[in-house]
Amino acid sequence: MNQKIKAALVGFAFCGATSLATAQRDYQSYDQLTARLQKLSSKYSKLSTLTTVGKTATGKEIWLLTLGRDNAVNKPAIVIAAGVEGTQLATTELAVQMAEQMLQAAVLQDSVRELLQSKTFYIFPNLMPDASEQYHEKLRWERSANAQPIDDDRDGRMFEDPFEDLNKDGLITMMRVKNPTGLYRPAKEDPRIMVKADVSKGEKGEYLLYTEGIDNDRDGKWNEDPEGGVVFNRNFTFDYPYFQEGAGEHPISERETKAFADFMYDARNVYAVFVLGPANTLSQPLAYDKGKASKRIINGLLEKDAAVNDQISKLYNNTTQLKNAPKAAPSSGDVLQWAYFHYGRFSYSTPGWWTPKVSAPKDTVNGKAAVAPSEHEDVNFIRWAEANEVVGAFVDWKRFKHPDFPDQEVEIGGFAPYVRQTPPVRLLAPVAQKHFEFFSAYAKWMPSLQIVNITSEKVAGGLTRITADVLNQGSLPTHSEIGDKSRWVQKVKVTLKLENDQKLVSGNKIQLSNALGAGEKFQVTWLVNGKGYVTVEASSPTAGSQSKGVNLR
Repeated sequence: MNQKIKAALVGFAFCGATSLATAQRDYQSYDQLTARLQKLSSKYSKLSTLTTVGKTATGKEIWLLTLGRDNAVNKPAIVIAAGVEGTQLATTELAVQMAEQMLQAAVLQDSVRELLQSKTFYIFPNLMPDASEQYHEKLRWERSANAQPIDDDRDGRMFEDPFEDLNKDGLITMMRVKNPTGLYRPAKEDPRIMVKADVSKGEKGEYLLYTEGIDNDRDGKWNEDPEGGVVFNRNFTFDYPYFQEGAGEHPISERETKAFADFMYDARNVYAVFVLGPANTLSQPLAYDKGKASKRIINGLLEKDAAVNDQISKLYNNTTQLKNAPKAAPSSGDVLQWAYFHYGRFSYSTPGWWTPKVSAPKDTVNGKAAVAPSEHEDVNFIRWAEANEVVGAFVDWKRFKHPDFPDQEVEIGGFAPYVRQTPPVRLLAPVAQKHFEFFSAYAKWMPSLQIVNITSEKVAGGLTRITADVLNQGSLPTHSEIGDKSRWVQKVKVTLKLENDQKLVSGNKIQLSNALGAGEKFQVTWLVNGKGYVTVEASSPTAGSQSKGVNLR
């Protein structure tokens, strides 16, 4: 097809007509997701269980899908937490697709079946169901907060300045107001897209940008107090953003965050937490900062943990082969930092999906070569959306007579809600497959305790000296370095179990070790008086256990 004709047709698909803009709602609602999870756990009942850890303010269940066989609660576990941001519906879909792929593979492949025999996967598909439901409402706007009423602007009123659908298209988009004091200008590559003017390059702003609506409370702000309350990913205890929008009245104030944290603190077997969310510490690992790691209140990765983060980042990149990942640091009050600094586990985050870098199409009529990818994220997105025929992604700018700007030029338009973080579901299957392969590889790298070099030696006085090495034969440490500073993370424990007529003469019956790195050993020794057999047991909730019997001399 002629490139100009094709571009015109695709451009038409980007118009603001309600029928097109609302057509692509292929992500599942809470009820649809619930039915899907129930069907999945029923079909694979020997490999999975579906439970709830709590309810939201509107009574929606916070689902937990557990994958594993035979006493899964006592096996080293990985947590996959999705839906921590209400606008990132793709993370929920990826988590569920990964679970489906893993369960299907377990039926056909011995390696995956053995993986679920030795490890447990705790999958939280959607930790913000009240927020994500806005995607399915008649009026669609990007909601990040739960359904707990809260007075964000602290003026004694609730929801007094919500969004208004001024152009009646069923979407809350943006308003651009022509104003020389504005900070934004149309992008040179695509004038539909608004980008921040770079004053260092001599650029000047031409527009003010606001979300679609009216300043109902006349405070000079637009839509600053819409329906909704607290953001899950801003309500945790580490670096809690006091008095900031969406943070809540205090840390762990919400049903969702408390339910998640309560489960986690009870789950001693959790080895690592993977957040499918806005931050990205898998594609680009966090660096070791001695200054931050040495503070009284540690706020940077400890040295050994930073080395592990780098190791896992390489595994992630080599396994998934995902390119041009966005740079996104952790944020105040997020679950990622809580899981590391306060829960004491290895903790990582990835958006899972991001817009691939694309070039502007080649002009076949005039013989011009394709233009290089844009440095502006939104320009890159619209090129990708057009190339993939994503319907209803952009609402063309149209004039609107706005009562708050009586003598100014106002236009309504821009990206439709959610589209930049919710690609068509049909595109996610290969991405989910790559992440399934990564998590499988990661699980195989996890620590495993083995008792080696165990000996019993007869010594003077009819005593027996027992010596053994406890080896971590995995490719990762038995637990995090910061876990050794925590009183919550259980250390490697070695126990000598005696019979009634046996007596321990020297050595502690229970001996503890800090984290054992890959291939590291911890030696234990005892003197025992008596006859028969004793048992040496090495155990760790995050690294498994092994027992061996030894004969007294």
